[in-house]
Amino acid sequence: MKGTSMSHFSPVSTLYSMLRHPHVGREQLVAFQNERLRRLVEHAYRNVAYYREIFDRHRLKPHDIKTVQDLAAVPITSRSDMQGLPVEEVVARHVKPQCLITRASSGSTGRPFIVRRTWMEERLHGAFALRALRSLGLRASDKLCYVMGLRSHQRQDHQIVQRMLATFGIARQMVVNALQSPEEIVRALHRFRPAVVSGYPGVLARIAQTISSEELRSLRLRFVNTGGEVLTPLMRQQIQDGFSVPVCDTYGSIEFHLLAWECRATGEYHSCDDGLITEVLRDGIPVAEGERGEIVGTDLLSFAMPLIRYQLGDVVTKGSQACPCGQPFSTIRSIQGRMIDYFVLPGNRVVHPYELGVIRVPWIREFQVTQEGLDSIVMRVVPFHRPSTQEMAALVQPVVELVGPDVQFRVELVSEIPMDANGKFRVYRSRIRSAYDGFEWPDHRDVGRKNTG
Repeated sequence: MKGTSMSHFSPVSTLYSMLRHPHVGREQLVAFQNERLRRLVEHAYRNVAYYREIFDRHRLKPHDIKTVQDLAAVPITSRSDMQGLPVEEVVARHVKPQCLITRASSGSTGRPFIVRRTWMEERLHGAFALRALRSLGLRASDKLCYVMGLRSHQRQDHQIVQRMLATFGIARQMVVNALQSPEEIVRALHRFRPAVVSGYPGVLARIAQTISSEELRSLRLRFVNTGGEVLTPLMRQQIQDGFSVPVCDTYGSIEFHLLAWECRATGEYHSCDDGLITEVLRDGIPVAEGERGEIVGTDLLSFAMPLIRYQLGDVVTKGSQACPCGQPFSTIRSIQGRMIDYFVLPGNRVVHPYELGVIRVPWIREFQVTQEGLDSIVMRVVPFHRPSTQEMAALVQPVVELVGPDVQFRVELVSEIPMDANGKFRVYRSRIRSAYDGFEWPDHRDVGRKNTG
């Protein structure tokens, strides 16, 4: 269709390149990045009001951006830059917003955000994620079970391809609600009998601590894939001991889908360089290998709603330019973002913070939820506008009903929420019990290579 995002690249050639890239040289991969980047920038300038305004304001033209190195001339975009804009300013001309698939950020960053993609863009992002799982050991005939938050069905998100593949016993998948009890989740796994389980490390570690290792071993999994939160060494050990299988981590986000996946040979994370240009910056300057910085990404697959030099908010340690395992992907050495605690309530009730349901509240720009005590939870909110009595009640009442009368829940409206002293932002934090208590990120000089099995 003329003017749509899909006129700027061939899905078939993208998939073909995706399958070839693990076996090519670094130079070929960089050349692919540069070629795709030029198309993206030209498209964004001509069709997306937000990026045209940025380029014109800084006296930039599309032909100024020829390579990944030239991206430094483009200003960085933050969530707050795009959050309050009309949808027509951030999606491409001739693309009908109501026909796009929408994904809401999980709230793990404290800044809820809506991403929009075409059906084909969504499928291509999923294909790159499946490539990562295949490299970790997933087979075409394997059943894969995601233990995650449930997504509401969207009529734009046609499942034709998935249903056709499943008919032939290929790529069979199921989603289990991660907010259920460990017992309910394990019962669902027994019914589906997957070969691989993928889910939040905090949830899977809790299952490993709650359910007997004998019952978990009876699932006969090949490996467990974690993602969506930081996987600490303790969580990895708990999951590995409980399920008696290797644990392989992936790094993703709503905005970019897959950013990186763990290399089984080195323990570093392969960056998804053929789907995403990843920069690791500190104060806008690229960091050296082994240094920490913030992730800034440019999505090479999204043309309906381009994300160019988008600041994700996560802190990572930069790895090598090309993985020592021999594949051409650059690496991330470790990830220091998205630490999410369970809340332990009176009577030893345990609640996952996502159950609070604050993600899609439209008047919230940024938030942080802290369990101050066994009977006290505080939510700090930076609002777009001062909420009405009805808006505040719509936020507070469901949480009060969830946590019960023995827990005080209050909302504080603030102008900003500061970072922790270590530079990280903890959106959901328990001062009662945290899986991240006492965990110190190793200095890059102490990070050795490991084999994850």
